[in-house]
Amino acid sequence: MAIKNVVFDIGKVLVDFAWDKLMEELGFSKECIDALDKGFINNPLWDEMDLGIMKEEEVMYEAIRRFPEYEKEIRLFYDNLILTVRPYDYCVKWISDLKSKGYKVFLLTNYPVKLFDESVATSFPFYDLIDGKVVSSHINKIKPDEAIYKALFEKYDLKAEECVFFDDRQRNVDAANRLGMHAFVFEGYEKALKDFEKTTADNL
Repeated sequence: MAIKNVVFDIGKVLVDFAWDKLMEELGFSKECIDALDKGFINNPLWDEMDLGIMKEEEVMYEAIRRFPEYEKEIRLFYDNLILTVRPYDYCVKWISDLKSKGYKVFLLTNYPVKLFDESVATSFPFYDLIDGKVVSSHINKIKPDEAIYKALFEKYDLKAEECVFFDDRQRNVDAANRLGMHAFVFEGYEKALKDFEKTTADNL
């Protein structure tokens, strides 16, 4: 079956989620960055924000409760959270090229509500090019829960086997493949182009 749709994760695929770079730029100590990495950013606490169960401010207060010694840093990080979102230089060209070839382009992303709105306004130069989106915090489901993929299929009447999906996390790619998508771990723009070219050639 021919490929008709390309589905993108956002963070680490179309934009850099540069939380660690921002912390360094804000002058946080290595000890602080390491603590917030394990106890906040790459932690189920951040998932609560992606799920839309807890608001960004609530998660901030919980992080402060866990790390009161870093309250100043956590508040500063939150005040500048939008600066973690840094578009890759290829993102607009990639989507524009796909659109010019007749593919539809969708976003399927784990993303907090407030940060997503701010990112659309300031940090997603590709946003006007997309055909649709499903955002985790809007439906209280996060990848790799199969429900979020099915929400995308149902919302836009997509067939899984007609979709190519790029995500930076193996578990999210595995879930997509189980549902019948042609899914790839994103390991760089050039490799993704090759993965896509081979998939479209194999599914003519």
